[in-house]
Amino acid sequence: MTDTQGKGVFLKDDKGRWTVINIWAQWCGPCREEIPELNALASDGKIRILGYDFDDSQGKELIKKARNMGIRFPVVTQSPMVLLETRDPQVLPATMIVNPKGKLIEVLYGPQTKESLEDSVRVLMNKVDENG
Repeated sequence: MTDTQGKGVFLKDDKGRWTVINIWAQWCGPCREEIPELNALASDGKIRILGYDFDDSQGKELIKKARNMGIRFPVVTQSPMVLLETRDPQVLPATMIVNPKGKLIEVLYGPQTKESLEDSVRVLMNKVDENG
């Protein structure tokens, strides 16, 4: 995958971080509401945040939409659903939690907060530690 800046984006994270992929749409009110929470989480740097426009916009249109949404984290230009071997969400916003190896672990539906995402990732990390 690549982001809107043309940089390669891989689901596997060499720094060992978990990744949160937020599926949003400009017309989705709850998506707009949660963007500041995702920006705050992204600025911490502990969890990698990526975004994807559900409407699959490209080029200047995608950059404009992301700017209008106030997104300050990388937005990918290709659907992550194929790589994650999952279907497009039927509810937005959808938030996919991916482990450092690039495997989809959980999908959350509806708006999230910085704290709820940190808690979800922490619980999933502990499960992985317990189960190997």
